[in-house]
Amino acid sequence: MTDHITLRGVVGTEPRPSGGSSGTLIAKFRLVSNERRQDPETGQWNDVHSNWYTVSCFRAMATNMLASIHMGDHVVVYGKMQVREYDRQDGTRGFSVDIDAMALGHDLRFGVSRFERVRRAGGDDNTEQHLRHGKAEREPEESNSEFPVTGWPDSGQGADTEAA
Repeated sequence: MTDHITLRGVVGTEPRPSGGSSGTLIAKFRLVSNERRQDPETGQWNDVHSNWYTVSCFRAMATNMLASIHMGDHVVVYGKMQVREYDRQDGTRGFSVDIDAMALGHDLRFGVSRFERVRRAGGDDNTEQHLRHGKAEREPEESNSEFPVTGWPDSGQGADTEAA
């Protein structure tokens, strides 16, 4: 059975590329999520339980991940989860939890990140097509604010005020 899941965690291994049998680029890393509790006596935070996942990215996402994500980074992953059962060499049963990532990025609670759009050869970037809807075609208005112009109503305006 395949379920969709969102996880926060720390990249526990340096991401590594691998080739699929069809020649598709696959990149993988191990993700650890920790449950932390504060000791009421000392006030110290302790890891009380860790879950480990293998995260896989494919094609362009694999390329982007290898250039962006490193061991120790705090990340958020959304993807398809599969739990697999296997037999260990000692005869006991084990379980692995694999995530086929559909979205992946840095967890901004722990730092800052900078996004850079990748322009692929062959024109498969549809940026212009996606921006040509509704108010996105207008020229941006001048702003004295430190925030970018979004075309949305200012928060100070009433809820029934239309965007200019």
